[in-house]
Amino acid sequence: MVTGLQAAGKTTVGRLLAGRLGPPAAHFDGDVLYNMVLAGNVGMTPDPAPEAVRQLRLRYRGAALLAQHYADAGFDFVYSDIVMGDDVPAWLDAIRDAERHLVVLDPSVAAIAAREHGRGANSYRDWRAGGESIEKAIAVMGGDLARTPGRGLWLDTSDETPERTVERILAEGMRASLY
Repeated sequence: MVTGLQAAGKTTVGRLLAGRLGPPAAHFDGDVLYNMVLAGNVGMTPDPAPEAVRQLRLRYRGAALLAQHYADAGFDFVYSDIVMGDDVPAWLDAIRDAERHLVVLDPSVAAIAAREHGRGANSYRDWRAGGESIEKAIAVMGGDLARTPGRGLWLDTSDETPERTVERILAEGMRASLY
């Protein structure tokens, strides 16, 4: 699993990492399941509605089933998504009879804000209560990431290219990130 905040580089790093594993290897981005809910989609906020939490956990369970399916077929599988707190060990524990690794991309607030602006996205809009700055919204969401158990490989990727991050994961992280 590759996790981190929005605009941390999870999807890009996950795809590149899967391309360096195996073969066979596959990558799955949790946004696919998030975007499947077309009617009644409820997004996460700092104070989420019960339906938002239900949809989030449904997404995590679906991704775990998919990961297990590919692992059972002999694939290396990289899952990238925003998974934080106790949901991280719960997701990893759902995978059986496969080596599990955790990589947490943890760039600085300034780096995430710059990436978010650079990609022209507004991913933090629901986290900007009262018109707060994007930096404040990132810091609020970062509090949730800080509650993630300190397992695996945590990388400050503020000044790295995605390719360099993958090199670091492969060089130092595959042992360190073993869950």
